Amino acid sequence: MALLEAFSMQTLLLLLVVAQGVTDSNILIGMEGAAQSFSTDEENLGMHLVIKKVNDEGGIHGRKIAVKAYPRSRDNIVPQAVENVKRLNEEDQVFLLFNFGGPAAVPIGEYAMHNSLPYMFPHTALLTVDGNRHVFTSFPRYEGESRVMLRYLVETAGAKRIAVIHADNIYGDYFAGRARDLADETGYTFVGNAPLERYPENALTEMKALREENPDVLVMALYPAGARAVVKAKAAMNWNIRLVSSGPLTDEQYLNIDGGAAEGTLGFCHYPDPNESDAPGIVAYRDLMARYYPGHDLNRYSLYGYVFGSLVVEGLHRAGKDLTRASFLDAMDSIRDWDSGGILPPVSFSADDHHAQDAGFICRLENGRFRALSEWLAP
Repeated sequence: MALLEAFSMQTLLLLLVVAQGVTDSNILIGMEGAAQSFSTDEENLGMHLVIKKVNDEGGIHGRKIAVKAYPRSRDNIVPQAVENVKRLNEEDQVFLLFNFGGPAAVPIGEYAMHNSLPYMFPHTALLTVDGNRHVFTSFPRYEGESRVMLRYLVETAGAKRIAVIHADNIYGDYFAGRARDLADETGYTFVGNAPLERYPENALTEMKALREENPDVLVMALYPAGARAVVKAKAAMNWNIRLVSSGPLTDEQYLNIDGGAAEGTLGFCHYPDPNESDAPGIVAYRDLMARYYPGHDLNRYSLYGYVFGSLVVEGLHRAGKDLTRASFLDAMDSIRDWDSGGILPPVSFSADDHHAQDAGFICRLENGRFRALSEWLAP
């Protein structure tokens, strides 16, 4: 009887490990399904691009990557995302989470830390959890980005009066607060801010109110649909105001409209131009997009999913055949000077540093494309 009980316990422990998202044939990861959000859907498409390539090449140590995902609507985004994450981890037993960005990343990060769930590269800079074993973050943090950009606006672009139009949530509020708090230190006057809903019909009311404050620069801390509404309002009002886009927004897809009202927009770019850069990593991305999603527009959002999905795959390869969450996290911590082929600066992690990218570069929209005005800049 004792031998049988010992055997049963050993079998149970083995099953618990296997149930943690790993079988002989698959690695199950959790992602968002259709999100009715251009940025989220494109980021996840980039990750699927990596998955298709990996699986067509035979998988990782013989295992294919499988995806479990649940869709969400445009309403109550944060509660939906958190509920989907809990379902993925507790019911579906996924191995890791990829993305789940935006304001939802803050409570999801807390959940991941308390449940030993690897949470990989949410598309946000709101989450700062240095030294936590289970969370890896992606692009330059808003604190440093805002300081670099505001200093550039004053010292190089000659800005004197700055206003902010921003998403009506923690992401937008953060940029508005930074612009207000850094004014005296950086040498400009903060003249006001206006919140804008995520999917506005237009931005005319907000833009007219801000014009009354006579800014010479308007910073957009928005999502793509809001930015497009702002550019359209600028054109309709014939307002010659210089626009500035926050890093996550700095993509041509939603800023370009007929008539070129967005021309001259300054931004803090996180990645080179996915359409025109000759960096080897971006050439590889374009080739894979042509193979798996022919005719699909290229953009920095799907490039994001591609490069950070590739980093996840690097960790899975390094973890070896005997894959567990612990071995995967150890493998990620071992990455030093990982070469993305020019999409990012070299990436290194350690047990105390899980942040992939500190640097971006100043860029300006010229003839419908963002052109680099600087080298990589880190705060």
